[in-house]
Amino acid sequence: MDMTDFRSFYTVALLIIFVGIWAWAWSRSNKSKFSNAANSLFDEKEEQMHAASMAEKTSDKKSLSGE
Repeated sequence: MDMTDFRSFYTVALLIIFVGIWAWAWSRSNKSKFSNAANSLFDEKEEQMHAASMAEKTSDKKSLSGE
């Protein structure tokens, strides 16, 4: 076995690994997991914005009531 044969087998092995990872990533069973992971960033930002607006409303009520 010379270096050319090794490179050929290596290329084919990497192609098979790539296709396997691609098939796993696009499988229907993983769709909900990936969708939840993608939207988790937006969920955290919404929670932070809600907490900030609630804190602002609380401080506004205190300033209006004279506290």
